[in-house]
Amino acid sequence: MKPDAVVHPHDRYLWLSGLLTVFGLLTAIVFTLRSTPYLMVLFLGLGLTCVFAGVVIFAALAVSDVRSRLHSVVQRAFKAGDIVFREGDFPDRLYLIGQGEVEVMKEGRGRDPIVLARLGPGEFFGEIGIIGNTPRTATVRAATDLETLSIHRDYFTSLLAYLPSWKERVFEDYRRRAATREDAAR
Repeated sequence: MKPDAVVHPHDRYLWLSGLLTVFGLLTAIVFTLRSTPYLMVLFLGLGLTCVFAGVVIFAALAVSDVRSRLHSVVQRAFKAGDIVFREGDFPDRLYLIGQGEVEVMKEGRGRDPIVLARLGPGEFFGEIGIIGNTPRTATVRAATDLETLSIHRDYFTSLLAYLPSWKERVFEDYRRRAATREDAAR
């Protein structure tokens, strides 16, 4: 299992919600095509109960999904010198800097780390591993006391679908940073 995995609502409950609703609606169609007192009672009793149950299950899943998305955003504080993540780690989160600065470093065997970039408030990091689906390509260290918001990789990728202007910025930075890391690796 991946570190910090996000729990999603089960698909079988969505199917159950849909099937209950469709069954309830089918009783309405049958009642419309062949109206008898017995079918009217069936529709009013069973049909409405099925539709109502399907709606309740769907609403509960929607609330659960929103709650899990909100819980995927985490505020973290780091002291100057703390490592946020290391090169080679699993890319589980994207970080947004609220206060402070970080150094993005390339560590080499037997040599001092090379600082590739220094990022500050309003900037983000950690997207390269998530977008490229690769291990972390650099080590990130808090250069000063640091406050971040982070979002889990699963929700970050779905968030990009809803915010096209932010998606363009993320991919622009991704291409620029990936090129910088390739140059540093040489």
